[in-house]
Amino acid sequence: MRKLLLPLIIFMGLAGSVVAALDEIEGDFMQDIEDIQKSMASNISLQDAATARSEAVELEAMFKDVEDFYVRKGDAADAVDWSKDSRTYLTEIVKALDAKNFDVASESAVALAKTCKACHKIYKTDD
Repeated sequence: MRKLLLPLIIFMGLAGSVVAALDEIEGDFMQDIEDIQKSMASNISLQDAATARSEAVELEAMFKDVEDFYVRKGDAADAVDWSKDSRTYLTEIVKALDAKNFDVASESAVALAKTCKACHKIYKTDD
């Protein structure tokens, strides 16, 4: 029984760390999103579909966390909408990259960047 209890305690501790990290979605997490978004846009320009696609998939998951954060926070419907819009643009990017349509991928990446800027005007804090 004790052999089963220790892994469960470790798992719960790690799960608690993940949940706690999502209670504050700023700083390093948002910087990671920005860095990956810029890298993805660059890889689209370089027509590196595999790398850009991988980054788009990673960003989509990260924006799901952002969306969940703002839903829990409440009183931030516009941030929730921008997170959903971002995920839609990322889905479009993945589809365009799969089709090797770099023009459409680039247009969606620009729309994504504009969505990020709109949200940052209201929600970005200067630490």
